[in-house]
Amino acid sequence: MFLALSVNANNIINEILNEFNIADTKKNRAILEDIYKKIDNLDVKYFKDTISKKTENVFIIKNELNEIEAPKFLLYLAMTESRFLNKATSHMKAGGMWQFMPKTARAFGLEVNKYIDERRDPYLSTDIAFKYLKFLNSKFDKWYISLMAYNCGDARMQKLMKRYKSDDFYTLLSSSKTPIETRNFIKRIIKLTMISKNEEVKEFLTNLEPKFGLEKIKVSGGTKLSNIAKSIGLSTNELKEYNMHVTKGFVPNSKDSYHFYIPANKLNLYALSYVSDLIKGERTLEKEYNIHKVANGETLDEIAKKWGVDVNLIVKKNNLKIDESLDGKELKIPLNKVIEATKNKEYKVKSKDTLSKISKKLDKDIKENLALNDLKNKKLIAGDAIVIP
Repeated sequence: MFLALSVNANNIINEILNEFNIADTKKNRAILEDIYKKIDNLDVKYFKDTISKKTENVFIIKNELNEIEAPKFLLYLAMTESRFLNKATSHMKAGGMWQFMPKTARAFGLEVNKYIDERRDPYLSTDIAFKYLKFLNSKFDKWYISLMAYNCGDARMQKLMKRYKSDDFYTLLSSSKTPIETRNFIKRIIKLTMISKNEEVKEFLTNLEPKFGLEKIKVSGGTKLSNIAKSIGLSTNELKEYNMHVTKGFVPNSKDSYHFYIPANKLNLYALSYVSDLIKGERTLEKEYNIHKVANGETLDEIAKKWGVDVNLIVKKNNLKIDESLDGKELKIPLNKVIEATKNKEYKVKSKDTLSKISKKLDKDIKENLALNDLKNKKLIAGDAIVIP
């Protein structure tokens, strides 16, 4: 048993009544007391283990909850639905951390097709989940009903309340017409919320930190996840864990650009690898650009100077015509500035060079950048270019 019913237990039940908008009646309180009495040490272990395994997704949700000032117990909706797994799929084909059906996901603007399934994007799906929950709560005005509607559908929830002429918690949970899955669903969320209010668990949650966090990177159409993984020293399977939304492991060629997520502690290595590929000609910036909105009277020369690019590149990238008015236009600015900024950061290997000799010459430990320069299993060859961060 979690805890004997005590003053603390009664306080927790009072908080649940208030947070979930449940009326404080004898019957409603009896349901909550029954849920509380059945909590045991295995439940607490499951709670801690599940959260510890998926700290990145947990913090994505917690940060969003803080930003929009939504109830903290919505974290446990995702825990109930999927255990915070982006790859989760139900027998009904609901998918992702928030278990959206394809039709619902598309209705809220998520892309779901053969190549991209944004139900499995932890950031985009979390944003849509909270918008959907906000819609449900504006409709029902009680969180326990909104959560039940999330599971069985708002139309079905409305029919149940109409049938019983009541939205009472006890009535809805006691009715055989309410799907058993929905009754268990709301009880499960309440149970996890109760566990989170235990003092020992509160301390666990307070001390919890994400392993590394995730960073969003922009990539061109056709980019393979395996190539990004190699550039930052991860296995493809490991990087796939954070990019389940790219279902085939690459961005379709039909897209100008899209995004992957990489561990935050790999961002610098990715940036350096990106620059290295530019120098070696293995990557182009053809689809990489900044957007510049032209001010009234602003000239191409002024824009080119501001961004440090050649005027002709701007003209070519934007298919501009002679004497064309630019006022108010949004121009694509090629990022050749990146190439120019990094060309001076390469070292050309000379005959009889070793890593130790190069490190001494440059006063930098080149061994720290073996992955960046793909030197782990290669000998130095005169003429090779080594990127120096």
